[in-house]
Amino acid sequence: MLRLTLLLLLLFHPFGATSILAQDHPTQASPFDAMRWLEQQPQVQIGGKWYIPIAIDGVEVEKILEKCRQQWPGQLQKRFSEDLMEAMALMGHEPAKTVTLRLKASPAAKEVVLEGISNTLGKRQQLLRENATRNSTPLRLPPSWLSKKQVEEEIAAFAAALRDQFAYLHLKGIDLDEAIEKEVRNYYSKGLPDRMPPVDLVMILQRVLMQFGDGHADIRSSNFRLGEGEPFNPFLLDDIDGKVVAYQQKRNDLLDPKYPYVVSLDGRPIEDCIDDMTPFIASGSPQLVRHRAIRLLRAISWWRRVEDGGFHDHERVMYRPFDLELSSRDGKMTRTVKVQPTDHKPPYRQWPHSESRLLEENIGYLRLVRMDHRAVEDVYRWMPRFRDTDGLIVDVRGNGGGTREALLALAGFLLGDQQSPWVGNFAVYRKSSNFDADHLANRFMRRIDSDEWTPEQRLTIDLAFATFKPEWQVPDGFSQWHALLLDGTGHPEEFPYTQEVVILSDAGCFSATDIFLGALEIHPRVTLMGTASSGGSARSQQFSLPHSGIEVKCASMASFRPNGKLYDGHGVEVDIEVHPDPSFFIKGGQDRVLKAAITHLRSR
Repeated sequence: MLRLTLLLLLLFHPFGATSILAQDHPTQASPFDAMRWLEQQPQVQIGGKWYIPIAIDGVEVEKILEKCRQQWPGQLQKRFSEDLMEAMALMGHEPAKTVTLRLKASPAAKEVVLEGISNTLGKRQQLLRENATRNSTPLRLPPSWLSKKQVEEEIAAFAAALRDQFAYLHLKGIDLDEAIEKEVRNYYSKGLPDRMPPVDLVMILQRVLMQFGDGHADIRSSNFRLGEGEPFNPFLLDDIDGKVVAYQQKRNDLLDPKYPYVVSLDGRPIEDCIDDMTPFIASGSPQLVRHRAIRLLRAISWWRRVEDGGFHDHERVMYRPFDLELSSRDGKMTRTVKVQPTDHKPPYRQWPHSESRLLEENIGYLRLVRMDHRAVEDVYRWMPRFRDTDGLIVDVRGNGGGTREALLALAGFLLGDQQSPWVGNFAVYRKSSNFDADHLANRFMRRIDSDEWTPEQRLTIDLAFATFKPEWQVPDGFSQWHALLLDGTGHPEEFPYTQEVVILSDAGCFSATDIFLGALEIHPRVTLMGTASSGGSARSQQFSLPHSGIEVKCASMASFRPNGKLYDGHGVEVDIEVHPDPSFFIKGGQDRVLKAAITHLRSR
């Protein structure tokens, strides 16, 4: 494994540069005995105990994770576990033979500091072995071509795994075999060729899997990822109530403040470009499809057309300047500008870029950027400061998900002294030999007939389940029903917050943030404002295909709101719809949604 890793580094590292992994011992080391992941957050084992890592030698783990995302797109878990010290070296921190760790035993626990933890090659090699065992295929170079027989075996493995694990296989009444055959014929009218490049198989399987409505579903390979590949637009796009706004990649200003909306790209109507993206996006809620389609337009090769010519003609056309047609706010005037493609991929990052604080109107503003341990910390740090406020705004716009701990933490504050707990989520999962009996435990869900519930909790669940009518009657092959219950946590900082709460939402909200919105909107003092979330709740599973190493991700859980609606395909609607101003997407721009929330709370 190590020899193969070094081989790959030699193949992909520029000649003349010295790889960090070719240096002395500490960069090939790790301070952790083992590692596991809860969504995209690592948990580490030291001395037989599991912890959430906060900082390593004073370097915050969140910053290290972000470095891994930037340095090795799509390989976060692998790179953080196997190349941790290389990532820190790239950040300017020279690895040592011992490290100091800041850790937490749980999201709500106090930090502990462990000093002098050995940073060894042996620990890293153990992580390498565990990763190799965990993955269904060993690390290897992807093949350039697949034979017809190999493609048939890949497709058979893909279909078998979906039939075993995929929760939404029967949601839309789609015949899997027919869908595969149709997409193969779309690429190869005469059927499978004698050989096929793996990228074609990725595209075929992507288009198949997207039809089933699983917002978390994905197909990728080591040499191809949807929406990647130069060149890119030198600007960013976003949606405002059915219009596409263009702004500078550094968010300094709109591309043209007098003409904020996009009419066409290279002469093609913007809506046609968006429609072309939809086969590669999960057939979920309209807002999910549109949000993802607009972001796919960042890569020029996904929307620009080449009528004929070979590879070199294609590449030349992709880099040719193109016309960008813009319109005024009222749509009465247009302007066309010439745009030069760039090799630099403009990042969206988290938006709005704001901090939790006390607003002048004596209203608390709690900003949760991701559903991770930091969100839990922010809830417990800021809620005591908001104790005497006249209202609370929780801003989760652009929050793509994570874990459910922040939901549990905030719900504990909203539970008044005389209030009962409430159910935030019902779900079932596909029965599979690959899943344990407590498959939904890390979603904080237990069977509704579990003897772990208290009598009061059991009564709450029974009452909620008695009126629960799922919009989709799940077929045979699923587990018994599970419930997520929101109750007091017993945290020492917890107290009953009795004022009105407004939660700000948009189409960037997804996964655990959907659950956050769907569970809290049930509370009588909570109002959702902004625009609907994207919709997705999956307990995703991953498997790899045997020859190509193509990775497949799909939902193992069918997840419902207590009102019976699936999260996937709907998202969570808001109580008060407010669309942002085009300037919202730039630094110092107008935040119409936040202003509306303040006005709403002051009027109560």
